[in-house]
Amino acid sequence: MSTFYYSLLFLVFFILVLLAVFLFWKVRILKRQNKLLIRQNRDLNSISLPDETNYYKLDPHLLKNALNAIQSHAYQSYHALDKLSNVLDYILYETDGTFVKLKDEIAFAQNLIEINKLKISPLFDLHIRKKISAEAGEMLIAPFMTINPIENAFKHADVQNENSFISVVFEVIDDYFHLTVSNRVMQKQKIDSSLGGLGNKTFSKRLKNIYGTEYSLNTEQKENIYTVTVKIKLYQND
Repeated sequence: MSTFYYSLLFLVFFILVLLAVFLFWKVRILKRQNKLLIRQNRDLNSISLPDETNYYKLDPHLLKNALNAIQSHAYQSYHALDKLSNVLDYILYETDGTFVKLKDEIAFAQNLIEINKLKISPLFDLHIRKKISAEAGEMLIAPFMTINPIENAFKHADVQNENSFISVVFEVIDDYFHLTVSNRVMQKQKIDSSLGGLGNKTFSKRLKNIYGTEYSLNTEQKENIYTVTVKIKLYQND
């Protein structure tokens, strides 16, 4: 395998490690909450109450809320692992050739986005738009052309700002695939081609080696909004 594939596998391994740490942290918190509930219950049992209130031990709504929280974390973990499984399938089994179907590359990108959503609040403004016809989805593109802009958006977005956002737009215009990724960055943060280091350089080099002059890669920062636009020639799937 090339250095790019080893880097990609390392990225997947790193995500798995982060997910494992996240789950371990959540389990520890839930255990502490459970111990606290048990201690509170014992304290309540030790208090002498009037007969008419002696039936009270623990608010059932509190237990219901705790159960809902556990179910929510379990669903998020299952959902992320399912998306990660799809990512691994794509890397291992669907990218042996030079090109893949555009619809498969888009599905891969959407799975990456779902995994990265673990890093942000459920209320974060994440906007995804896809304007690709069924016919265009059958056209061919080099694999992993969507990784770099999307990963950088999640890495550098100002997630603490209430007006922050990430926007990802997939579309096909005149047999060219357009990927536009925008995000708000922190004030006074200047993003340039060197940010991201080797990843950005490798992405630019792959585009040039595979597509020659049949692509464009543009970056722009206006105030605190950073935008990457990638335009790639699609080939017919004969």
